[in-house]
Amino acid sequence: MPIRAFTPDDAEALAALHRSVGWPERSAAGWRWLARDPARTRLDAPLGWLAEDEAGRPVACLGNFIQTFRHGERTLHAATGHSIIVSPGGRGMAPQLIRTLMGQTGMAGFYTFNANARAAPLYRRHRLVPWPDATHDLKLAWPLKRWPRGVSRALREMDHRQPALLAEVLKRIPEPLTPRPRPVRQEEMPAGVALMSADLPGDWDAYWQALVDEGGLVADRSAEVMRHRLGDPDRVRPPVLLAVMEGDTLVGHAWAELAKPSVIDPPVLEIVDLVALEHAPEAIDQLMTGLMTAARRLDAAKLRLHLVSPRLRARLGPWAERARREGGWGHAHARFEAGAPDPDLWQPTPYDGDYGFCLRPAP
Repeated sequence: MPIRAFTPDDAEALAALHRSVGWPERSAAGWRWLARDPARTRLDAPLGWLAEDEAGRPVACLGNFIQTFRHGERTLHAATGHSIIVSPGGRGMAPQLIRTLMGQTGMAGFYTFNANARAAPLYRRHRLVPWPDATHDLKLAWPLKRWPRGVSRALREMDHRQPALLAEVLKRIPEPLTPRPRPVRQEEMPAGVALMSADLPGDWDAYWQALVDEGGLVADRSAEVMRHRLGDPDRVRPPVLLAVMEGDTLVGHAWAELAKPSVIDPPVLEIVDLVALEHAPEAIDQLMTGLMTAARRLDAAKLRLHLVSPRLRARLGPWAERARREGGWGHAHARFEAGAPDPDLWQPTPYDGDYGFCLRPAP
């Protein structure tokens, strides 16, 4: 089937595909927002690709997210696929969509950080390898409430054994395990941790330059890019944004979103970004304490970090030791092109992938 680049005008066709697999739909405004992403507009890259059958019905799609990176004075770009959906009528289209994405020129690499267990083997066929080598199959979670997770397991068992009964339950309770969040308050944050607004503090770009100056390969967190990312019109509640200060200097930050992976999952506070300057290792502990406080206020069943780099796992210290291990399959894959920097210079967080805009918001 022919594949074409899609635009925000295809929002309804894309929504139909998302509905078919139970994924959250992005509005036309949401697609326009993604189309304005600074990295995409600099390269004039496609927003994604859509396949249609002979009757013009959408049968498969793949979003194209461009991420800008800095390595010292050098600026690079890489592409990650998101929202890959193939309906029964489009069976066999996934490889063609992935080849289309990886046919883009001028990229230092291609990657995905959220492949499910069934789809993960597909990426190996396209020369993407599990990466980071030591942590590609690891997700860390810090449980807070036992009963919502127990109810969720019971609903999954019902879906497996009696799907018709689950359908009846969901007619009566369309969104079970809906959270009852309370405001996240500054006075409940640990010492040294401040709540930020999406406008970001005035010294943010100085902090971003300090991250670049450490010499790693880092995803663009300039004020321009961060403010755009935080402006998602499909968000249903404000994100949790935390900062750690040393005097008047910003030395670390965290970003988290309250999400429900599916209708029958409990609410989870998902960590999108967790970063601190190398000279402030204690900032990670402070940010984690603040995130746990926020998770309790937001009625989350757990706090979770979907992607863990080797360096961040080490910097988490005791937090990593007492975390529950999730995942268990290679959900993160990457392919680096000729001329790309040493991959070990890249220590990604979920921010580097599509987690900042593809999480299913908690109602």
